[in-house]
Amino acid sequence: MFASVVDTPFFKDMIAESHKKLVESMFTERHYPKGQVLYFHGDEGNEMYIVKSGTLKIYRQNEEQEIIFGHQFPGEVIGELEVFHYDNRRTASVAALEETVLWMIKKPDLLELTKLYPDILRKTIFILSERLSQADRKVEYLAFLDIRVRVANLLIDLYINFGLSTSEGSKINWKFTQQHLASMIGSGRESTARTMKELQREGILDIRRRYIYILDIQALQNIAGRKADMDENSKWHNTHVYDSSSN
Repeated sequence: MFASVVDTPFFKDMIAESHKKLVESMFTERHYPKGQVLYFHGDEGNEMYIVKSGTLKIYRQNEEQEIIFGHQFPGEVIGELEVFHYDNRRTASVAALEETVLWMIKKPDLLELTKLYPDILRKTIFILSERLSQADRKVEYLAFLDIRVRVANLLIDLYINFGLSTSEGSKINWKFTQQHLASMIGSGRESTARTMKELQREGILDIRRRYIYILDIQALQNIAGRKADMDENSKWHNTHVYDSSSN
């Protein structure tokens, strides 16, 4: 959790000390319980949000089918595209995966702030570029006809982003349901669960207390058709996308 919105990566090394109170006054803190929708696809978007604590999912839903495009974590921005784009309709729905606290800024205040700090626009471009890369990865998931290949690729991505070495194996340090896992690759829960059980029987992974442990990363890479040097492209949120000082 961040103590102030000016401490988040979006504003890192940007806001002058004399302007910090001004910037903080432009944001309103909002609380969302688990499962609450922040906004729906197609809604008008006149606010940008920064995650103070908790986790958001970005998704589209059509009848019973849900596809999760990505997630936002503490310090990260959501809703920025529609604020700056001429078409302010939301391109996806966003909901809280757990109890979440957000900082919200309205469009007029944000536009005024960009006049004071034009680098906000540059950082926004970096964020949008990262979103495009994530969308490319999602297209790869959906393009795989074999559910086994899709699951293997997702597990590798999860390992790269949340992997933690433990005495029990390489732990994916993030809890989620099998339905959530299935929605991340555009698959049904039953077929995803069946594939996960197959990988367990083959000794490639294990599931303990809702955490996934990768026991044979090489076998998983073989199934996915992945190489170790592809790992950098699988990171969901690279810290450098917020760092305009190095570009």
